[in-house]
Amino acid sequence: MIKGKKWGTLIGAMMLVLLLAACGNSDEGDASEKDKGTDDDKKTYVIKAGHAASEEHFAQATFEKFKELVEEKSDGQIKVEIYPNGQVGGEREMIEALQIGNLTMAAPSSSVVTAFSPSMFLWDLPFLFKDASMAHAVLDGDVGQQVLTDLESVGIKGLGYWENGFRHIMNDKKPVKKLEDMKGLKFRTLESQQQISMWNATGANATPIAFTELYSALQQGTVDGAESPLALMYAQKFQEVQKYLTLSGHLYSPWPVLMNKEFFDSLPADLQKVVEEAVNETKEVNRQLSADDEAKSLKLLEDGGMKYYELSVDEKARFQEAMKVVYPEISKLAGEEIYEKLMEAIK
Repeated sequence: MIKGKKWGTLIGAMMLVLLLAACGNSDEGDASEKDKGTDDDKKTYVIKAGHAASEEHFAQATFEKFKELVEEKSDGQIKVEIYPNGQVGGEREMIEALQIGNLTMAAPSSSVVTAFSPSMFLWDLPFLFKDASMAHAVLDGDVGQQVLTDLESVGIKGLGYWENGFRHIMNDKKPVKKLEDMKGLKFRTLESQQQISMWNATGANATPIAFTELYSALQQGTVDGAESPLALMYAQKFQEVQKYLTLSGHLYSPWPVLMNKEFFDSLPADLQKVVEEAVNETKEVNRQLSADDEAKSLKLLEDGGMKYYELSVDEKARFQEAMKVVYPEISKLAGEEIYEKLMEAIK
């Protein structure tokens, strides 16, 4: 028979064991949560990024800079895979793949994005910007940011704008020195109804063709000509299938940087910041690459056999007047409120 004193000792010992066990369980739980947090911190994410340009174009160097910055700033938690030259489809297909998560990131021509978000039509306004500095100020400002924000309703995160440069006219039939020279040319446009209307207004017969199919379309005579930034013309070797170049600078071509919104939202806050900062830092590199390539590409195209002409001030004004046919329609499509904000921003 156990006496009272011994009962007290035994009960005390049992309580101590239970207390230690409880503390042990608590410590184990804390350690488990800590380990879980460590696993989350070390989780890796893969960004699959696609673009339509060749590996020789500065688009590839732009994405490589983004990859370098993201992988370094994330300490390896984010890996970037780059698929150039339309490997994952044309630009429209890339955006569709991005929406459903089969592709993580793309930087397509803004004209193609209009099919997904109407405010992107603003960048289809011909002769909108007088130079790159004006374009940068507007794109990086309130109007540009609002256009990017509008993409969220279709499952896309707009992260900023890289650039492709000003676009110019090329063809294989005749020199284009005046507006009348466009008459009857079978002319490839971007996949946008407003682009079609704009070029038809010059007298051309506009036909939308995916960029990945453009070289063969020019080579086979499906179309006589097209328009493109100079650096892209050279990188895609269009000088092999086009004789004449007209420096028109009719349209500034931004690349909105797009990411699958669900993927972006799934990133921890610190990694979201890494991605945003990398896009912004890459933007400065990209714009310098664009300026450098624009400067040297004209000579390379000429050396490759293209003859170039520059529109006179009067003829450029005539092109501008003809192409302005799309302004009222784009105002309605993009939204009159943001259109007016843009007009105010470019004053």
